[in-house]
Amino acid sequence: MLRWQTIAVCAIAAVVVGFGQASPSAADRQEFVVIVQRSNPISAVDQEFLRAVFLRKAVRWSSGEAIRPIDLAKGVVARERFTRDVLGKTPAQLRNFWVQRIFSGTDIPPPEAESPAAAVAYVLANRGAVTYVPTGTDIGDAKVITIR
Repeated sequence: MLRWQTIAVCAIAAVVVGFGQASPSAADRQEFVVIVQRSNPISAVDQEFLRAVFLRKAVRWSSGEAIRPIDLAKGVVARERFTRDVLGKTPAQLRNFWVQRIFSGTDIPPPEAESPAAAVAYVLANRGAVTYVPTGTDIGDAKVITIR
């Protein structure tokens, strides 16, 4: 009897562990899109260029227009996903990157929008602006660009 009880406990534990890993949460599946003003001639950017833009290493579009990146607020899932997927950093690594740049007097991070809607409004109001927002965000007259 002890053998059957052990098997039953192991089977229940396996099911419980399996449920914990069954599917990612909705937040884990959230995606983002990158947007610019409709008048911006860019329709696609290399991931490395976009990374350079948000790390303030690229400052001008190919047209010569100043690039004005804006981040979403810390804690927004789309920001965390963008930070990992495009910038290749964890949120902690990005924070450390900017702390070093600020204290060395090299640069400051892009401004942060309080919400996706505020980020869209910034893009629509500022020539050369670029941001990322969660997929499904109302982007008004902004244009989605492709990351290559």
